[in-house]
Amino acid sequence: MYYESLEALARKYDRTPKQYAFAAMSAEQHRLWREKAARRLTEITGMEDCERTESAARRVRSEQRDGYALESWLMATEPDIIMPFYLLRPACPNGAAVLALHGHGGGKEMMIAEPSFAEELVREGFLVFCPDERGSGERRERFEQGDSELMRHGNSHRELAQIALGFGQALIGLAVWDLMRLVDLIETMPEVRDGRIGCVGFSGGGQQTLWLAALDERIRAAVTGGYFYGTKDSLLLMANNCACNYVPQMWKTMDMGDLGAMIAPRALWIANGESDPLSGHRGLENVYEQLEITKKAYALYAAEDQLVHHAYPGGHVWCGDGILEFLLEKLTV
Repeated sequence: MYYESLEALARKYDRTPKQYAFAAMSAEQHRLWREKAARRLTEITGMEDCERTESAARRVRSEQRDGYALESWLMATEPDIIMPFYLLRPACPNGAAVLALHGHGGGKEMMIAEPSFAEELVREGFLVFCPDERGSGERRERFEQGDSELMRHGNSHRELAQIALGFGQALIGLAVWDLMRLVDLIETMPEVRDGRIGCVGFSGGGQQTLWLAALDERIRAAVTGGYFYGTKDSLLLMANNCACNYVPQMWKTMDMGDLGAMIAPRALWIANGESDPLSGHRGLENVYEQLEITKKAYALYAAEDQLVHHAYPGGHVWCGDGILEFLLEKLTV
């Protein structure tokens, strides 16, 4: 006989009101709600306890590739916290930059392995930034370090999430803090005009993209793939998901559709595989419920054309169809 708790917690989730759920009826109400929601998310992720420091960003090496330069950089995001990243520098910059964020199963190396969407972006003139998330790539802790196939595709999210919890922080908060500091650096790049900054990611990269765009209004266009669905089906009932998904107090704060609503009226592309198991047992129904919340925010600005949802055949796989054109339109026209 087993006496489980998950079903009881799911019922508790259902009867727990979300204190910062989107309910605005005008653009002005949306702006006020977004400010309050951003403060709350900053609080529950522990971002307010992150410490500023001089980035001391420096390029450590560069190699010329066909039509662009691949540069390796290091920068500090907090005291003693170093974030390595690749910068793909185009021969003919188009005035815009894109953060291309990796998911689980590796680090920034994933983003430059051929065929690469980052390469597609740089060949169109974008400055492309590919950082390692905390616990991934060159930021793995000693337990997961090594060059074997198993190690290179692993991460230290569980360990970091557990330790961060003791400080009242969540791993996604630390990741977003790091990305915000990278955006600070991008703003100083002379090739980037008028704040033309976008972000794209799939799976764990889609998670980082969604949270970053929700919390940082400097992201003018965002693409989140394989990471937009109701959290009850996909994170509570599927409780074996990566520890990076979990934030204290989140179940009574908001859902993913509300995170999407925080991005309005900026450009947002949401992509889901029709048979992606991470959408939960109800599949796209679990996605569409959240999408309706986000749509209501865009409607307040008559900005429905800024929100795109692409459902494509397949499971938890990247589909780049239409995304390059979307980013060119939203960031360079």
